[in-house]
Amino acid sequence: MVRLDPFAGPGFAALGALGKAVDGVDLPVGFVELVRLRCSQINGCTYCIRLHGEAAVAAGETRDVSDWRTDPAFTEPERAVLALAEAVTLVHDGHVPDTVLDAAIHAIGEVRTQQVVWAATVVNAYNRLAISARLT
Repeated sequence: MVRLDPFAGPGFAALGALGKAVDGVDLPVGFVELVRLRCSQINGCTYCIRLHGEAAVAAGETRDVSDWRTDPAFTEPERAVLALAEAVTLVHDGHVPDTVLDAAIHAIGEVRTQQVVWAATVVNAYNRLAISARLT
C-alpha cells in the first residue's frame, strides 16, 4: 500500500533535474547502475533494487553487486567505486574514509569520483522517497 505520493510537489521535480544532471556523467551507464543498485540494496529499497537491477542488466551488467568484495569478476575500479558508494550510503557510521576516497580517485580520477559521490547521493534520496512511500 502506497502511503503517500512521492512524485507530487516541486521537490520531486528538483530531484529529477538533479538526477538527469547526474545521468550525464562521464561514466559508463552500467557502472552508474551498479552504484545505484548497491546503494539501493544497502537501503533495502525494493522498488529501486528492481529498477536499477533491470537497468544494470540492460546496460550489460549481469552480476549481483552484493558480493563485489569477493567475486573475482569485479575489477579494481569497480571495487573502488562500490566501496565509495557504500561509504556515502553509510555516512551515518562516520565520514567517508580517506582510504576509500583515495582508492576511488586513484582508480577513476578525481572528476569521476565526484560523479560517483553525486550518483550515490541522488539514489540515496530516491531510496528514501520510495521507502517512505512504501513503493514496491
